Amino acid sequence: MSLEIKIKCPFCKAKIPSDALRCSHCAADLNTKESQEKIKKEVKQYKIGVIAIFLFFVVIFIIGITNKGNNTSPTPSSIKQNTEQQQEQILQTPQEDLLELLSFRCYTEYSYFHIVGEVKNISDKPLEDVMAVGTAYTENGEFVKSDDALIDYNPILPGQTSPFEILVTDNPAIKRCKVSFKEFWGGSIPTKRK
Repeated sequence: MSLEIKIKCPFCKAKIPSDALRCSHCAADLNTKESQEKIKKEVKQYKIGVIAIFLFFVVIFIIGITNKGNNTSPTPSSIKQNTEQQQEQILQTPQEDLLELLSFRCYTEYSYFHIVGEVKNISDKPLEDVMAVGTAYTENGEFVKSDDALIDYNPILPGQTSPFEILVTDNPAIKRCKVSFKEFWGGSIPTKRK
């Protein structure tokens, strides 16, 4: 029993079996030399696609087995090192600042670590969906946790100053904090610091 492959009719583009002699939709004769060549070409493309998908999954499977055998899960120190290297690369790339962090402070109240402050749009265009990202650290500068929140004004207009507040569940190890800004869908926003 052979696998039935559905193809597009060369005339009306309706889905039909690849071994059909006449289209069931437009009644076109599919037994002509020109039609058969088009059908063979489409069947070949279909088979190549199926083989490519199969090979893709085989490669993914092999990579998964190889990684599982090598136990290549990253250690916390390698994650921290990679993050620091990425931050250095970002800092080395000159970018025009779009925001200016005017002030911020951190304090604990009612089981939450608060990071509050003000940010100013120093660009010449409105900025939409700006997220303030607060990162909490121990006294020695070790990462504890982070969270983010939209700044109060959306959009923040050129020259406008907006307050922001980020709430992080408290942890007794938290002693210091930092603030950065990003777009809602991911990219960091270059920020000038006073």
